[in-house]
Amino acid sequence: MSGAELLLSLAGVVTMMLLSVIAYFLKLLIEDTRQLRDELARLKELFIRLEAEQTLIKTMMQRGRSPPG
Repeated sequence: MSGAELLLSLAGVVTMMLLSVIAYFLKLLIEDTRQLRDELARLKELFIRLEAEQTLIKTMMQRGRSPPG
């Protein structure tokens, strides 16, 4: 095997390893993105629930402050 063939083989191996590392990190990035999407949906649901509770509490407090009729 000549020096040029050896160099090309090594370049191919290094390229393959780099592509494998990139694929691994892309997989992790996709998993994190999916997890963040699920957490965001949960946060939106909690926010809506808290808004409804706040409105209910505000209404109850206003009724309690109104003078008797």
